[in-house]
Amino acid sequence: MINKLLTGIKDLFGLSLLPTLSTEELQALFKIKYRCFRELLTANNNALEAMAELETALRDGRTFSMTFIRSKSTVVTVNVYKMVHNLRRMADDRYENLEKSFGRIQEQIDAIIDKEIILPEGDWIIPMVRVNRSLAELTGEKMANLGEAGTLPGITIPPGFAVTSSASRLFYLENNLYPEINRIFQQTDARDMEDMLAKSEEVQQLIINSTLPPELERQLYNQFDRVLEIVGGDVRLAVRSSALGEDLGRASFAGLYHTELDVDREHLIEAYKRVLASKYSPRAMTYRLTKGYRHEDIIMCVGCLAMIEATLSGICYSQSIGGRIGTLDIFFSSGSAKGIVDGTKKTNRYMMERQPPHRLVDRVIDPGSGEPLTEAQARELAAISMQLEHHFGSPQDIEWSIDPSGTIYVLQSRPISVHLFAQESGEATVFEDERLLMRGGVTGCPGAGSGPVCIVRSREDLIHFPKKSVLVVEHPLPEWAPLLKRAAALVAETGSEAGHLATISREFSLPSVLSLDHATQTLANGDIVTVDATNRAIYRGRVEELLAQSGQRPNPMEGSPVHKTLTDALKLITPLTFTDPASPYFRAALCTTMHDITRFCHEKSVIEMFDFGKRYRFDEGAAKRMVDNLPLEWWVINLSDGFTPDFDPSKKYINVNEIVSTPMIAIWQGMHAFPWEGPPSVSMRGMGAILFQSAMNPALDPAVASKMNQKNYFLVSRNYCNLSVRLGYHYAMIEAFISSLRTERYVTFRFKGGAADESRRIGRIELLAEILARFDFRIELTGDALTARVEKRTQKFLFSRLKVLGYLTIHTRQIDMVMADPQQYQHYRRKFIQEIEDMLSHDK
Repeated sequence: MINKLLTGIKDLFGLSLLPTLSTEELQALFKIKYRCFRELLTANNNALEAMAELETALRDGRTFSMTFIRSKSTVVTVNVYKMVHNLRRMADDRYENLEKSFGRIQEQIDAIIDKEIILPEGDWIIPMVRVNRSLAELTGEKMANLGEAGTLPGITIPPGFAVTSSASRLFYLENNLYPEINRIFQQTDARDMEDMLAKSEEVQQLIINSTLPPELERQLYNQFDRVLEIVGGDVRLAVRSSALGEDLGRASFAGLYHTELDVDREHLIEAYKRVLASKYSPRAMTYRLTKGYRHEDIIMCVGCLAMIEATLSGICYSQSIGGRIGTLDIFFSSGSAKGIVDGTKKTNRYMMERQPPHRLVDRVIDPGSGEPLTEAQARELAAISMQLEHHFGSPQDIEWSIDPSGTIYVLQSRPISVHLFAQESGEATVFEDERLLMRGGVTGCPGAGSGPVCIVRSREDLIHFPKKSVLVVEHPLPEWAPLLKRAAALVAETGSEAGHLATISREFSLPSVLSLDHATQTLANGDIVTVDATNRAIYRGRVEELLAQSGQRPNPMEGSPVHKTLTDALKLITPLTFTDPASPYFRAALCTTMHDITRFCHEKSVIEMFDFGKRYRFDEGAAKRMVDNLPLEWWVINLSDGFTPDFDPSKKYINVNEIVSTPMIAIWQGMHAFPWEGPPSVSMRGMGAILFQSAMNPALDPAVASKMNQKNYFLVSRNYCNLSVRLGYHYAMIEAFISSLRTERYVTFRFKGGAADESRRIGRIELLAEILARFDFRIELTGDALTARVEKRTQKFLFSRLKVLGYLTIHTRQIDMVMADPQQYQHYRRKFIQEIEDMLSHDK
């Protein structure tokens, strides 16, 4: 009974009944705990690095995929688990709640990352007369919108049918395509254009060479025959993509999937499979990646529509994309609209009033374009455009054709996927000097961009296109879409605002000039130019005043499914709520993020190593007090080979010349570089704030007992140092590992608290952040807590940064009390920067 009671008391206070061990056994046990400690630190470094990569991807607007999110999240969770495992080994299996917290958080992250979209099952094929918006998850947005348009009075659509997502899933499952496609793309480097092109061709051929289920094939032929009965004669179909996610307001996928025209019955199955396969075309994959769509969530539906014998075809924008407010655009040419959307055909344009009677405001007609659109037809198209806008509730991008009888057919209606831009009224601002190279064309997307010219004519050119170059092409074909995210600007000799590549350039906010004659002859590869798309001018060299006006391009992934996945997952990975180890809430069961767990494991592992010598009465692991003239107590614990070989472990004191830990020596040199001048003079108001904080928050009182707040401790080995500092009311930690392997090297600094009120404490934190950022640290701020980190640099560089941290650890003591005074803030800012630069100059 007594033994059980003692055991319970010791467990309650975090103690354990320790066996008597020999010196050899203690040495062996200390080595085991140190090995666990080193493994924990390595895992901590790996986890923090992966967290930083995830945060950087989100913050900097870079393109990332679900593969990136899964791989980096896995790196985080695997290494955090290693930290939990090693801490529990160090702590004799205590902290059971830590594993529970880890399991809970990991389950939540997995639920976000592996979330599946459950799609409804339905018919494999649906006639267009039955298709409407309610069937969008079966037929895709494009066919759902078109079917809905066909239900409106006065609007005619071609007869046809939609092949649904249920049919394409059946095809993929019957041919076991999903595992094979995933296997191919798991080995694909999305940054390597040549590799992506090769893998794309492999997957597309895999799909095209697969066999349709017999019943699906039979239903396709039956539907073709029904269209034949409706139309009569020799019917041909346009087989078009209608993928889930296509034609949405934030992503048009304009021209990125395959369309097969003039398809007869014999070639229907082949055309259907080619459209399915185009989901994996390089331009579609690059676009999905850039816009933040998961390829597994994009199910390809297909629309099969009777071809219209078109005399005129074109595109309507129910709000002018670059004209006057209150107008709409009609682009047209003879025959089909294919030449308009792929930018190979001269295009006419009417600008009409949006309000009835839809008067003609302006026109641009190519003399050789054949019979123009009549004003009566233009007014009818304007009325249809406004009817569709009112019905769907947003400005529409509408494709149409007129047959020989004069009937207008709507072929597509989708939301305009970008913000509209207005052309400047009056004369364009153009610098008429020796820098001006070319002028003219039309604005596809306004703005300015600069870089070396790269003329692209072939697949080989596409593969080797340099980032941040000005893309110059003869025709703005959809094939060049993979380059838009990498380009600084786009220039094309043909095309119009209505082309697919122009649409995508606007989605990417890429400055683009179209229909600029002789661009490929006038501009030379490698020459630096500035493209002013707003004013349709191209200049030699960089024109900084134009580039400054253009601003930063927005992130095309913003708000996408992949972007939201990372945003939601990071809420469970990177926030740090465990900033104060002395807090009563610093407990394993209360960890809410992976970062909290790393912080908890790190803090407790340091304490485990710190306690070892005292708990086991082991001189080699016991703290030695530094002999020094600094007015504070500094103690050192040797984890492994941090002291000179001849140091006597039974001694209670140690001199700096008996320490061989290179990171500690660098910190110590920074501490002694300049003498501390003492605390600043504090006003009565500042002193009142200190007294108030002490009264309201006893945890700030340095007299409150805590494991490590009475003295300042170094834990060292030859390449490693951890310094825990409790200087009055604030806590600081410096940790560094600087070995011969560059990938392992890091320096971390944490700082929290102070005696003054919150605004003054935050003032000191902001001063520290500014100075550390100046000296190349990566900064994270949370209230009055700061974390700064730098890694994978040269040893000399990292030792110099440890000197900076040593200096700041001593010289920022108590300055929070005067941070409310702007003059004092600037005084310390100038003083610290000057002294640090003087200190570092001696290392050069």
